[in-house]
Amino acid sequence: MKKLIVIALLIPIAFMLMDCGGKPKAKMNDIPEWYLNPPMAEDAIYEAGDAAKQSMGLAKEAADARARDAVSRTIEVKVSNMLKNFMQESGIGADAEALEFTSSVSKQVSNNVLNGARIVKREMKTEGAMYHAYSLAEYNLNSLIQETVDAAKKQKALYNEAKANLSFDDLEKEIQKLDAVGK
Repeated sequence: MKKLIVIALLIPIAFMLMDCGGKPKAKMNDIPEWYLNPPMAEDAIYEAGDAAKQSMGLAKEAADARARDAVSRTIEVKVSNMLKNFMQESGIGADAEALEFTSSVSKQVSNNVLNGARIVKREMKTEGAMYHAYSLAEYNLNSLIQETVDAAKKQKALYNEAKANLSFDDLEKEIQKLDAVGK
């Protein structure tokens, strides 16, 4: 019976010790400098992304997507935030017990079309059985300016078309009035 108890106690301890090693982590000197401090420029936005996956292709794809996502959030982001803070104390004097609970939730949403965003740097590292990809995305601000100008031109063209249609409608009404007078 004692052996069974000892084995029952050793199994969870063995699992805890195996889990302590966890997944290998990137060493700080292995992380690209441009990932930690993306370049800054007057005419472009640079943002980095990374991903560690067992599949090299998936790691690359996820890192690229995260870099573009960071660019999008730099351009525009809508943030929702909630903080809950609960405190309670019960009892008297030295027998009093306090309970405290704090919860913070934040959601960031970005919805942009990034024409011309491209990955300009990428590094792939191995960490045990995992591939860790680092990607740097560049979004040229001239693309953003051109997209804004194009959108404004399109809106102006739609406005002018609507105005022209109204003018033709007014002209047709006047012609109908003249026809009615002549009869």
